[in-house]
Amino acid sequence: MKFEWLRSFVVLAERLHFGAAAQLLNLSQPALSNQIRQLEEQLGAPLFDRGRHGAKLTDVGRVFLEEARGLLQHADRVVETGRRAARGETGHLVVGFGFATIVLVPRLVSKFRKRRPEARIDLHEMSSHDQIDALRAGRMHVGFIRMPISKEFRQLPVLEDRLMLIVPALAAKRERPRAANLADYARAPFIMPRRSLSVNLHDHIFRMCSKYGFHPRVVQEANEDRTIPALVAAGLGVALIPESQLRPRIEGITVHALDDEMARWRVGAAWRRSRGGPLTMEFLEILKSELNRAQTERSMADEAYEGRKARVNMKPS
Repeated sequence: MKFEWLRSFVVLAERLHFGAAAQLLNLSQPALSNQIRQLEEQLGAPLFDRGRHGAKLTDVGRVFLEEARGLLQHADRVVETGRRAARGETGHLVVGFGFATIVLVPRLVSKFRKRRPEARIDLHEMSSHDQIDALRAGRMHVGFIRMPISKEFRQLPVLEDRLMLIVPALAAKRERPRAANLADYARAPFIMPRRSLSVNLHDHIFRMCSKYGFHPRVVQEANEDRTIPALVAAGLGVALIPESQLRPRIEGITVHALDDEMARWRVGAAWRRSRGGPLTMEFLEILKSELNRAQTERSMADEAYEGRKARVNMKPS
């Protein structure tokens, strides 16, 4: 049974005149008659009583008309839903992120919802390793992942992060604070994130320590990002954690930077190389706009700083 037959039937049932219905459907009268005949053959019963003055619905035709109208209305809704999804007005977007982008991603989501209020967006806080698996399996559309990223994905650099050494504040008071040399902590007790929490971070910490000639003496592992600074503040040991995990400020610890490029990495947005759907592209456009805005603000701040410095230098001594 074809939808065009159903549509022709409904129009004829409303007009009860083959000539008027054919004109409205932009069909010849014989073509309309042929469609109705084929529909009646499939149903096994006449839908109209034909007469010299037009057509009249049979009992079967009246019952069938109600069902046909409902089916056509549903089909029209399905088509319109598909068109709206193609335009990016509806649909489902899945985004993964980690601690480094915990401030950025909600800001992007807020702007995305204003543009596409009827679209559904799901957020998942996950390690880079798990995000890559989800992207590869098609369970996620966009991830914010520690770079470098496999060439199987498209990518957009977003921000930088770095490892920081945190020590108990009491210990720091006994020693004069200074730039951290990781080798000085070779014998210190270390608090580590479990590898299941973040494979990349866990392995990075071990590589950093190995570079400075020691294997960290792990006295405690933690399942949660925020647990590690709390354990350090309690005096249990020292830890290496991303700078992004130190916002907001954490009491009871002293933070030292590591003057080593190996301690730094970048976080980027990643998505599958096959062009994403309209919602994915819309989300990425919002991200690019946000990155451009942030870059403009940084440039303006730098210019203002240089201007203030120049004015200070021009003042007579």
